[in-house]
Amino acid sequence: MTTLFTTENGNIGYMTIDIHDRIRSKRKELMLTQNQVAKMLGISRVSVTKWENGNSKPDGEHLHLLANVLNCSAEWLLYGEQSSNYDDSKLYHLPSVIMRRLPLLSWEQVSKWDGKTPIAEMDDIDTWMESMADTLPSGFMMLVKGDSMANPYGVPSIPDGSKILVDPEYSRIEDLNGKIVVIQLANSTEPTIKKLSIDGPNMYLLPLNPSFKIIEVNDDYVIKGRVTKIIQELL
Repeated sequence: MTTLFTTENGNIGYMTIDIHDRIRSKRKELMLTQNQVAKMLGISRVSVTKWENGNSKPDGEHLHLLANVLNCSAEWLLYGEQSSNYDDSKLYHLPSVIMRRLPLLSWEQVSKWDGKTPIAEMDDIDTWMESMADTLPSGFMMLVKGDSMANPYGVPSIPDGSKILVDPEYSRIEDLNGKIVVIQLANSTEPTIKKLSIDGPNMYLLPLNPSFKIIEVNDDYVIKGRVTKIIQELL
């Protein structure tokens, strides 16, 4: 969209207004911060900053949800105008299924995370994924690496390259007995995914692949969460 303007010396100029200008102006008009918009969309503040700087553009469901947050139409955000027969409710009707946007965290990010700080407050989240799973907003996803949880005898099996959904909230450590967890031991530089076994005062981490050894937990540890879903791409 191109807008005419008059310079101080009376000359007429042209100014191109892009989608990032409309996002920024509409947000400020509604007196919203970038962080508030990000939380309403379930994304990182950095993503909103990139939209407003013109480094990237919202697309797909992001565009439609952003339009709802900014109280405008997706067509206006894209083109700066709205046709007379435009019906936002018909064009962008969202399904009744509840979709939740979850961050895909790297192993390094999970390693540095203290298990308490809200995931949404991380500024370096670049990848988000959709999930229909019934999980809390604090949940996150990880890309599995290694074969220690690849079960050669059936299910459950978590092979290398699959994605897992992790729920970080639990009441007692005893509730995780027999569950697959993401846990980081004090003497390790990164977390591991294992089945937790509690036998009285003793605690063990069990691989699903019998080729790997059972780990006895003797030092301090931080449980990052319980694995609630496995997503595997079919080749």
